[in-house]
Amino acid sequence: MKTVLPFLAALFVAGAADAATVAPHRAIYDLTLLRANEGASLQSAAGKLAFEIDGSTCEGFTVNFRMATKYRPDEGDVTVIDTMTTTYESPGATELRHQLKETVDGAVKDTGRIKVTRASADAEGQGVLSTKPNEPFAIPAGAALPMQHQLRLMALGEAGGGRDSSIVFDGSDGEKSFRAISFVGRQKPPGSIVRDTANPAAAPLKTLGAWPITVSYYALDGKTEEPEYQVSFDMYENGVATGLVLDYGDFALGGTLSQLTLLDKQSCP
Repeated sequence: MKTVLPFLAALFVAGAADAATVAPHRAIYDLTLLRANEGASLQSAAGKLAFEIDGSTCEGFTVNFRMATKYRPDEGDVTVIDTMTTTYESPGATELRHQLKETVDGAVKDTGRIKVTRASADAEGQGVLSTKPNEPFAIPAGAALPMQHQLRLMALGEAGGGRDSSIVFDGSDGEKSFRAISFVGRQKPPGSIVRDTANPAAAPLKTLGAWPITVSYYALDGKTEEPEYQVSFDMYENGVATGLVLDYGDFALGGTLSQLTLLDKQSCP
């Protein structure tokens, strides 16, 4: 199953009040099954999603991300998928390092590392997969790395919201880049999201506004009009996201904030 972890991790780090400022934090979400189509053959799903963001605009950002989910099919045994990633994005979006480990029922299914470098944020990049060290691949010129893309969406929110279409490379599917179609709504005023005002874990967010954001990922080959996956959430001005919806097509998971720790903020010289 295609994961959305690197992209989600990037979405949670940009501070809206200042596009050049990041609010380091650690967040944990409880995952539940929101919807399952007949084709999914899925009776239930539940798990945890956690990440920690650290760094600054002058030294780059590191995101540690983990998603562990138990899937109960209509027939057969329960399956537990545990995906862990670490992603580093350099200042200026000129380098990306991404590391993945995924287990299924405790057995390692996938591991790998990706490194992407380019001369500037808008230049074509070159990537190398640890599983194919002698087969470098190209990142399209103008493609956005996760933080670079997120800052673009935050700027759109600050301007009143709207639609953005960007090519994005996040390392979540090997050498594959995507067309990301994003919609950012007008900011919701502080205290207006009932779901969060009733959640003690979201208490640090009560004085902040938030933008509703939806991002759909499409294959670049244009062979299908349907997105490969879609994520939506409300993002607060300090970069904390709530009301997660992870839509895989045949089924969708919801994420409720259960723990939030705001970490010490590092400042640039």
